[in-house]
Amino acid sequence: MEKSALLAEKKVRWYRWLERGHTRLKGLWSDLSKTLSSLIATLIKEKVFFLIGGVVILVFLGALGFALQEADANNFLTRLGHGLWWAVVTLTTVGYGDLVPQSFGGRLVGVGLMLSGLVILSLLTATVASVFIERKFRRERGLENITVNEHIIIMGWHRGGERILKDLLERVDRRTPVVLISEITPQQFEAIQVKFIDHELYFVQGDFSREEILLKTNLRRARRVLILADRTTDRPREQVDQRTLLAALAVKAINPKVRICVELLNPDNRPHLERARVEDIIIRGEYDNALIASATASAGLFKVLKALLSAEGHTFWVVEIPSRFHGHPLQEFADYLRDRHQSLLIALFNEGQVLRLEDLLSGEPSAIDDFIRRKFTEAGMTHLFGRYRTECLINPPLDHILAPDEMAVVIAKVQPLVTKRGGIF
Repeated sequence: MEKSALLAEKKVRWYRWLERGHTRLKGLWSDLSKTLSSLIATLIKEKVFFLIGGVVILVFLGALGFALQEADANNFLTRLGHGLWWAVVTLTTVGYGDLVPQSFGGRLVGVGLMLSGLVILSLLTATVASVFIERKFRRERGLENITVNEHIIIMGWHRGGERILKDLLERVDRRTPVVLISEITPQQFEAIQVKFIDHELYFVQGDFSREEILLKTNLRRARRVLILADRTTDRPREQVDQRTLLAALAVKAINPKVRICVELLNPDNRPHLERARVEDIIIRGEYDNALIASATASAGLFKVLKALLSAEGHTFWVVEIPSRFHGHPLQEFADYLRDRHQSLLIALFNEGQVLRLEDLLSGEPSAIDDFIRRKFTEAGMTHLFGRYRTECLINPPLDHILAPDEMAVVIAKVQPLVTKRGGIF
């Protein structure tokens, strides 16, 4: 029975892998189509195709003039073919010299072709170059649409943002793109980008609470969203949190499935974000009291906590449990991590459990609970779609049986390479 269950689980995993691959390919094709459509629209706007049409007309007129003026033993179609070759060579100033007009009229056609070609090709080259230079300029200024997939979006910025970005990039795959939405200047972003030159960093300038700005970041295909308590301007603390809430609501409206981590200044605003379905809420300075108390009680304990919270040296990593350990005691996986990867397993968590109706009710008879239960029954629903409950188990017993949807948290110097999934947030 256990063997058949593992086989079924492997089939499900393969199906999910193929489904993700198909979705990713569709996303890449969609992004490529959008990029080409945008480029073609820009070329049309800049009259590039009009200039290309002018070049084609010049080539044809030059070939026709050559065929009419250079009468020889060949028939007209042969002379026209020679004329097309001569017109292209003359127009592009290559000048092979294998075909040269002999008549006065032919040479006159050649002079006109050279002069007009010089002008129109110069215009075409300058126009195409200006299009690409403008796109590069807009991208550097944070005005261009982002087309990457499976990326992390950081909204807002403050003095600690650079340290957050540094720790984040050390915990994710180097190929994971990161998009920053902020009202900082392009020069400030360039200074940040230089420090992380080995990573894919993109920039969108503007107010991250506005939907049109969010759509520029390809939010529908983002993997994670981090909303910082933006303090790049002199906004009051309450306005900072209000803007954070507006941004969270806008994100969920565009992509309800994306997981959001939010930084708050005022803990009283937590219920508002919970109602907005924000998964992870961090209060600025929430854990300062615990760190201060631990430093006062024991300097050694404070140093241990400080070392673990830093991305340098030994720190926390999320590890996906390989399928061969599913259905086995935790002891086997813990020994494997310790012996093969010098890692210490300290916790398990589960993100795969759907939030059921019973989890929302108070457990005591009430008119509100009866109303909610009745509405769910009428809709034929037993859980909230898109809502998941995260459960964690600190220092789990060694006889705990590992489930397929569980993840492990370990302490290690580097992330154990037993999984394709990175540990973030």
